[in-house]
Formats: sequence, C-alpha cells, structure tokens
Amino acid sequence: MTDWFVDTHCHLDLIQGIQQKYIDEDALPIKTISVTNTPSFFQHNQILFKDAQNIRIAIGMHPELVSQFFVEAELFMSILSETRYVGEIGLDGSERFRASFGIQYKIFKEIIKACADSKDKIITVHTRNAEKEAVSLLKKHLKKSECKVILHWFTGNIEAFTDAMDAGFYFSINHKMTTTKKGQELVERIPKDRLLTETDAPFTLDNKMTRLDSLTSCINRMAKILNKEPEDLKMDIFKNFHSLLL
Repeated sequence: MTDWFVDTHCHLDLIQGIQQKYIDEDALPIKTISVTNTPSFFQHNQILFKDAQNIRIAIGMHPELVSQFFVEAELFMSILSETRYVGEIGLDGSERFRASFGIQYKIFKEIIKACADSKDKIITVHTRNAEKEAVSLLKKHLKKSECKVILHWFTGNIEAFTDAMDAGFYFSINHKMTTTKKGQELVERIPKDRLLTETDAPFTLDNKMTRLDSLTSCINRMAKILNKEPEDLKMDIFKNFHSLLL
C-alpha cells in the first residue's frame, strides 16, 4: 500500500492563483514533476517552489512556443545543469505548428544532445503528430547515456510505440486518455514496469476537478482496463517512479 500518487507531467505554474496555492500543492500526497514551457519560466518556478518537498521542477522549451522563444535556447543550455528534470520539450507536427517544425527539430535535437552529455536527466517529451521523428531522435542521441525518457500523452502508431518500448521509454497516462479507445489500447500494451501517471494540469481539469481527482480517476479507469485492484496499480506506478529516480 502507498499513500502516494504520481504526476510526472503537469504545469503547476499555469494553475490559477498558484502564487498563493503553491504550499497547498506541495502538501498533496502526490510526487510531482512540474514542467515549464521556457527556461525563463523555469527560473521563476525555481524560486516559487524552492522549499517544496514533493515537487520537482523541469526545465522546458515547449515545441508549440519554440517559434516565439527560440532566442532562449542559449539560456536553456546555460542552466540545464541546475536540474535533473527536463520538460516539456519535444516536437509537434500538427497543422497549427507545422510552419515551425524545422526550428522545433533543430532545438529539440540540441537539447537531447546536451542531455546526453549530462548523462542522467529525466525527460518528459511531447510527440504529437511527430512520434516517429521524436522517438528516432531520442533513440539515436540518448542510447549511450543514462537519461530516462517519459513519453507524455503518447498517441503514436504501433511502429513508434514498439520503437519506444525497445528503447526502454516510459509512458505517462492521464485520465482523459483512458476515455478513448486508443488510450485504452495503449494502457493494455504498456508493460507494467513502464507505466506512469500524469495530469497535464491545468489543461485536463474540468470545472472544479483537482489533480487528486484526475489521478484517482486515472488509476481507477486503468485498473478496470487491466483487471487489477486500484491500490495495487497505484503501488506499481509508485514503484516505477521510484525506479525512474534511481
């Protein structure tokens, strides 16, 4: 049994009123990786959460924002050593962001190579509509490092999934994913020791839903899919998170 939930991908700095709520968020029974969208946001988060016990801050360069914030790439590299956690980074090949895909690819590649040089980063990655390209880059540049990869909200095909599994990547599931056929099939395919949970809060939270509500719902739905007891699955995920940190 464990009292702890795991949230490997959320945006705490984007939660309304977080300046006043940050202590409450840290007090929740959730081991959290809070991602950031740019390195300058990471610096602000470092200050806000400097006394947190259960929240880890990741340095990010969100692919949706690369066209606006690519000038911060140098800042990213200069402060990468200040944290073990990296995210949100990745590629987005959807129509809305297709025009920036070239610069996305260039910066994502540079970040991955820098992570490989740092050896033991934990990286949470956005791959929407670019799963093949993202997984290929991650496999190529991280294969000789001790970095660990979490694919956030993965929706790729079976070929990209197989490549990611062969590389030893983890997958983080949120409650929204468990309501779709594709998400349910993904949960069934992921080996028990590669399964993690996320909220992607605040983007997935409806009405008055909290991160605890989201994670509880996710665990319960995945347990039903896998024909397991929710408490057993919750323990499995906590063990996976612990292994991730080793």
